[in-house]
Amino acid sequence: MTNKPMATFSFTKSNEQLRQLIANHIDETDFVDGVNRARKQLGSTTIFGSSYKLDKSNSIDAADLAMLGIDDQEYLNMVCYMPPADSSGKWNFCVWATPGCRAVCLGVASGRMNHGYENAKNRVFDWNKTDTSKAQMKRAVLFMTDRFAFTCQSVLEIYNHRQKAIRKELGAAVRPNGTTDIPWEKTLKVVLDIFGDSIQWYDYTKAPRSVRNSVPSNYHLTFSRAETKENQLNALEWLKDGFNAAVVFKADKHNLPTEFQGMPVLDGDVHDMRFKDPTGHWVGLSAKGAAKKDTSGFAVEVE
Repeated sequence: MTNKPMATFSFTKSNEQLRQLIANHIDETDFVDGVNRARKQLGSTTIFGSSYKLDKSNSIDAADLAMLGIDDQEYLNMVCYMPPADSSGKWNFCVWATPGCRAVCLGVASGRMNHGYENAKNRVFDWNKTDTSKAQMKRAVLFMTDRFAFTCQSVLEIYNHRQKAIRKELGAAVRPNGTTDIPWEKTLKVVLDIFGDSIQWYDYTKAPRSVRNSVPSNYHLTFSRAETKENQLNALEWLKDGFNAAVVFKADKHNLPTEFQGMPVLDGDVHDMRFKDPTGHWVGLSAKGAAKKDTSGFAVEVE
């Protein structure tokens, strides 16, 4: 990974619409300064990116969606990954995480973000290990040390994402918390306000229902079930209020149980676009990476 900063940002005719979008929200001179501070700190790293599952979601066309029995609006998706829970050794980005969740989180124990099973279990992480881990930490440092710069760079990236989606005649979807659980509707509310209903936001969360009861209608949340009694009671609250809850099963991908605790299970590994899921379901996810070895009860055994 190079530390070379991205090109200096300035407003031009080509991004005049962005200038209009931030009006009444962020002073344009402050915005330019914020973006350029972010770029200096991030180097070539961006705040948002993709993943295998998001790439898979982005490749699903209207015909595929129709076959899945869901609305056929296609979306361009992107996600932000930072060090999950307390793995940074400095901050906790998932205050509602359970021990089982922390030990097997995809953000440290699977795919390109894998630090190894024992390291994840023992909470020992090297954030200089790979370009991927370095990028996760760079975003976290910017978020915690210069929240305004993080906000401005996020707005710029989301704007560019939306413009790309418009050119492709797609909807624009953004998942702010790929490996974190930050309530953007409170912490970065101005970002949501700037884009109004032009972005479909979505996330998983372990927060109690009472904590995240004021999200905009275009911010779709799926509760994430884990092994503790408190978490499972919270799951029931979310389900009672008409939301879905995700549950990890020790099962091969696309070979999930059809029912769990009296409710139907849909296959959450087919795509990442949780906002397309019908309500009244558990969102089943197959255990991946370290979760396959989980003994805490976070990953549910399948009989």
